[in-house]
Amino acid sequence: YTQSTEAVYQRRVRKQWYQRRVRAWLTDNNFRCDHRVDAGSISTEDREFWATDGFAAAKGGNAIASYGLGQGHVSKGPINMKVKVGQASAQAVAGPGFGAFADATVADVSVSAGNLVGAHVGLNANTGVGVRNGNAEAHFLGFGGKIGADGVEINTPIGGVNACSVM
Repeated sequence: YTQSTEAVYQRRVRKQWYQRRVRAWLTDNNFRCDHRVDAGSISTEDREFWATDGFAAAKGGNAIASYGLGQGHVSKGPINMKVKVGQASAQAVAGPGFGAFADATVADVSVSAGNLVGAHVGLNANTGVGVRNGNAEAHFLGFGGKIGADGVEINTPIGGVNACSVM
């Protein structure tokens, strides 16, 4: 018995859709998931785009506070597009990982082809150094990069590129 490529693809799409729905339900739609989807069918209708949202949490050596004016996400197969407006967060990590980070984005549009390659254009002043989410990263006023579970990423205050995610 062999499965068609289309059947395998459809199972992956359903699995990622259900995982996103459960995550939204468990967190009352207050979650952060910046990983690129390698196959999916997700759109902003799952979340209100212009609704402001924010959260603060501390657990297991990780403290984070985040606030945003709006965001949207569309995925069709391996092609993903995200739009963020007015995002700000502060994070201190003391395990797993370590570091301190302050991220501020005026606006950002990102596009990726699965987990292989992506790019974003926007205005940010992200600053921080350390290890978080499986990545070693360093940024100062938007300039910097990271390497690790999300691949390799190089950023400037007005955009950046990333490639070869392994997660």
